[in-house]
Amino acid sequence: MNMVPDKINNFNVYDEGNVLVGVSGEITLPNLESMSETISGAGIAGEIDMPTPGHFGAISIEIPFRTLYDQSFSLLSPRGRIITLRASQSSWSSTEGKLVNKGLKITLKTIPKGLDLGTIGVGKPTGSTNSLEVLYIKVELDGKTLLELDKLNYIFVVNGEDILKDVRNQI
Repeated sequence: MNMVPDKINNFNVYDEGNVLVGVSGEITLPNLESMSETISGAGIAGEIDMPTPGHFGAISIEIPFRTLYDQSFSLLSPRGRIITLRASQSSWSSTEGKLVNKGLKITLKTIPKGLDLGTIGVGKPTGSTNSLEVLYIKVELDGKTLLELDKLNYIFVVNGEDILKDVRNQI
């Protein structure tokens, strides 16, 4: 292995192309959990929890803000939003003997679920958080698509392979 993944150097959050100022230092990325059905019966020794390719449970993300400001409330608007996370990710290159930085881009199409206004304290941030449902996610590293999931258009791509192509062509 000639590249050892290291860390995210820094990142910005964009709402519809505009930088979100006031976002806290860390965002937990969405968790994708496949929908599945337990199968059992003749010829199977027990049960198998069989995932349905391209089908995932509800996917959400929380965008934390240090304090309340207009962007927190803009994300609560009922119309969908496109949130983009852009980061510089470093890896150690053993062949070059140095850190190499690559662009990481995560695009999310979301609808609002809620707003936690946080707390108020003297000299303290509010810790406000917007909760968003994710309808679409695309993860790109150095321009290469690693993951694309579009729940409403029946698209699920992993490392360039369109997993649902045959299913889309049959329905």
